[in-house]
Amino acid sequence: MNAAAPLSGLKVLDFSRLFAGPYATMTLADLGADVIKVESPNGDEARHFGPPFLGGEGMNFMALNRHKRSITLDMKKPEAVAIAHRLAAEADIVVENFRPGVADSLGVGYEELSRDNPGLIYCSINGFGQDGPFASRPALDIVLQAMGGVMERQGHGGRPELLVVTIADTYAASLAVQSILAALIARSRDGKGQRVEVTLFEALIAAQGYRIISPADRVMLPGFDDVCPNGPFQTGDGSWLVIGIASDKSWHGLCEALDVPEIADVERFATNPDRVANRDELLSFLDEQFLKQSRSALLDRLEQAGVPSGPVRSVEEVITDQHNIERGTIIELDHARAGRVRTLGSVLHLSRTPTTTGAASPVQGEHGTEVLAEAGFSEAEIDAFVIAGALRLAN
Repeated sequence: MNAAAPLSGLKVLDFSRLFAGPYATMTLADLGADVIKVESPNGDEARHFGPPFLGGEGMNFMALNRHKRSITLDMKKPEAVAIAHRLAAEADIVVENFRPGVADSLGVGYEELSRDNPGLIYCSINGFGQDGPFASRPALDIVLQAMGGVMERQGHGGRPELLVVTIADTYAASLAVQSILAALIARSRDGKGQRVEVTLFEALIAAQGYRIISPADRVMLPGFDDVCPNGPFQTGDGSWLVIGIASDKSWHGLCEALDVPEIADVERFATNPDRVANRDELLSFLDEQFLKQSRSALLDRLEQAGVPSGPVRSVEEVITDQHNIERGTIIELDHARAGRVRTLGSVLHLSRTPTTTGAASPVQGEHGTEVLAEAGFSEAEIDAFVIAGALRLAN
């Protein structure tokens, strides 16, 4: 019999919105934590990103906020701040991704909340950090990619290009979860909480960790194109596939699969440094060879030869892929307004304490009454908060 999920019994108060924070707290929810998402009256901005919308909800919001309960507080009202303090006093973890200084100005900064809850683990996710020359800069993905060296590299030294995957947000979410779990382990030893900080900018740099190495007296980085062939090729039926040749064994397998075994030991292609040095000639030759067969035939032959390869697919194909559905990477849930939706499941696999994926993303303010009643507020108090405008309930 499986045991409870790893973080069962822990409570998270989530002030974050958009991408990195919600992704981190959704992971905590999958690990068993009870995540209470606190939204302003305008809601998480991602609720309004679109079109397209599903049941009136922004699809980006729906993707990163399942398995949470929503409560809407107007933090400009003192009653709402008091509610937040009460909830934080009972929480194990607080997550926020406001600009530096905003949490303090709202009355929900670490120093204030930890006075009543010294075991509180308080995670701040921001663009460039609480201090330093870049602290006040807007941290949009395109700005981060530009300043973090990604766009220049993606453009291969020509016109800078934006990487479509928001690595800064997704990796920052992962680092936030790692930091929170580490802080929980530390708290289990001495009972003390702490503040942890993750920045999107540093996450983007850390995601390039294999490249961040250089002699100390000058800048000399590893080559980003130091393996060849390594990339996409179009096949005879117009489809695309990719190969990655990281060993001489794979190189020989590729030549066999393409019916050109004689090329494998040609001196100017025999080793990876040779192939890198003669890249243009080799790639031109390979382009011609890949056009001689269909993608399916080539993939079969490449697999038999042990060559790392795969089809170039769309996200639409990924979300309907049977492999992903069987493993629970893609799941289906019933949303209150959008109906049946297909979305990301948990990609964490624990044999004894498995994750849970919970319900679809909440309607804004859906759980306000429920959450406050659990915190000990009376029905009369909850009604008073609604009348005062501090608490907004779902329509």
